[in-house]
Amino acid sequence: MFNMDEATQRAIKKFPYRAVDIANSFDYKKIYCKNWMVKRLAKIQHQGMLKPNIERIYIIGGWYGNQLIPMLDAAIRYKQIHFIEQDEEALYIAREILFKGHTKIKWIHGDATDIEYNCGSNLIINTSAEHMEPLNIKSAIYAVQSNDYYEVDDHTHCVDSEDELENQYNFSKIWYKDFKSMGEYNRFMVIGRIRNED
Repeated sequence: MFNMDEATQRAIKKFPYRAVDIANSFDYKKIYCKNWMVKRLAKIQHQGMLKPNIERIYIIGGWYGNQLIPMLDAAIRYKQIHFIEQDEEALYIAREILFKGHTKIKWIHGDATDIEYNCGSNLIINTSAEHMEPLNIKSAIYAVQSNDYYEVDDHTHCVDSEDELENQYNFSKIWYKDFKSMGEYNRFMVIGRIRNED
């Protein structure tokens, strides 16, 4: 049986018109895919490709963060998260209700595609690449997911394979890439290092 946590209850009471949107963040396919990424990142950190205590994790288009942040807290060693979201109300719900008092998160309202990322060995996580143009990454460790679910209006930048997703970026090293069949669509994931030489 599913029991709604108190923070989610508060969010829905304060923003009842977002109840469907918040409920959608609990979709089992979304949770499954985020868990797939975090488990793989934890393995990569254990193997030494990620620093043992990552200085900064950038979460791109994090929505409410209500699934990904707890997974990261449980599995990944890090010092700080920069949470970048252009939906100002979703960001408010995450900051003031769902994760109020979380001391390791810096909340940033903005369009992640307007930022140049020169992050060195820090980690960028993007689990919603189908919603946006490719990021401008000069250097970083990048974990990205997209899909081929073209039927959704908001999915403006779908891809047809993990290879196509990889080719959107100048990866210098790939540590993992694969796909999962989600029934009506496929979910693609690539994790690796980007180190562009200008």
